[in-house]
Amino acid sequence: MDILTLGAAAAGGVGQYGMLIFIIILFVGMYFISIRPQRKQQQKRQEMLKQMSKGDKVMTLGGIKGTVESIDRDSKEVVVDCDGIYLTFDLNFIRKATPADNVKDSTNKNAKAEEKPAETKETADKAETSEPAKEETKETTDEAPKEEAKSEDNDK
Repeated sequence: MDILTLGAAAAGGVGQYGMLIFIIILFVGMYFISIRPQRKQQQKRQEMLKQMSKGDKVMTLGGIKGTVESIDRDSKEVVVDCDGIYLTFDLNFIRKATPADNVKDSTNKNAKAEEKPAETKETADKAETSEPAKEETKETTDEAPKEEAKSEDNDK
């Protein structure tokens, strides 16, 4: 009976270490799946809020879009101009901030994109005008062998 008790105790000891290793692996997995990405996202958000300045386009958590009028970092408040209405928000209430430089660049890209189709229309017009010229050259080349054939018939 003593042998059976010792064997059961030994098997139970290995099972406990196995369970402990399983729990440790579970916590490590949870860290890499949820905690680490969340910390990275928080760091990005804090960096965005630090770089935010007057004139930037912002969007609040409530979906209100506007332009930053002033920022008070000590009291963590931001004043947003929404089409002439000035609203004061907590700095943490800002969901997204786009720097004023990026807003200007995107409008310039849109203007350039609108110009490009006009250029393609002009090139299409040029291509249409050049097609009849190609047809005329084909006709003249087709006529030249016919004239040679006629002159050979006349010679005979």
